[in-house]
Amino acid sequence: MTMTFRKLSELSIEENVRIWNLGFEGYFIQMIMTIEAFMTRSVNEGLSLENSLAIYVDGEPAGFVMNGFRDVDGKKLAWNGGTGIAPAFRGQGIGRALMLRNLELYREQGVELAILEALTQNESAIKLYQYVGYEITDRLMILQHMGTIDPQLLERSAVHPFSITIGLPRDVYALDFYRGLSAWQTQWPSMKEGESLIIRQDSEPVCYALYKRTFDQEGKLVTITLYQCEALPGREDAEEIYKLALGELFAPLDYVCRRATANLRISNQPLNDLLLKLSFTTNVEQVLMMRNMESELT
Repeated sequence: MTMTFRKLSELSIEENVRIWNLGFEGYFIQMIMTIEAFMTRSVNEGLSLENSLAIYVDGEPAGFVMNGFRDVDGKKLAWNGGTGIAPAFRGQGIGRALMLRNLELYREQGVELAILEALTQNESAIKLYQYVGYEITDRLMILQHMGTIDPQLLERSAVHPFSITIGLPRDVYALDFYRGLSAWQTQWPSMKEGESLIIRQDSEPVCYALYKRTFDQEGKLVTITLYQCEALPGREDAEEIYKLALGELFAPLDYVCRRATANLRISNQPLNDLLLKLSFTTNVEQVLMMRNMESELT
């Protein structure tokens, strides 16, 4: 068995899509791509074909890994934007060889921290990532709610002099409590066509949220997706602040549409408890995994 690696940038777009679809064949959720969808995803999510890999076994496409890179909190961060192994090559150590070669690529690029997400039910993938040095640092919830929201559930027990500012995703970057090391798709640079919400008490920011609204071809609001929502650490009135934030970003509450969350950290208990009270249900659960690469660069 002869294994070879090629950069995705060396392959045609048709071959990239073929390898992607082979890698996700029979996956837990639908991940099949068209050429248009693959190109849109690569551009919108900042994935680097030049620094992503395909693995071939005896000349046959066996799998791939896609990577993205950015600076976060002064460190060079790499994230795994998709890994798949073709069904015919699963269980043969191909994934291990691919991930070890990918870590070499990270070292060549001077990566200091690597992150990825994996579905909790994909136990074999989680074990593989742990084998090559990743550790689980949090669990992530993808929730959804269909229909309207009862405004009484978001009524606050006291009226505080809060102000709300709606702006661009980059507006949260300067906040001291912005979580830059969140799941990569929830970081502000990945929020193409997204919005931010910042709540202040007097002039002090006490909460922020990153979210995105999508519309159909007729301009009708279809989905509101929440990517991050964080109150200033130490606030005893965090639940009250979250009620204000959710009431604003999910408005109008009597409007029927799909409301969802994307990879919210489960360790934010007050926010998750509130979402459950609002009858959000679990759609998908993932683990957030990280690998420190700094010691390997010296």
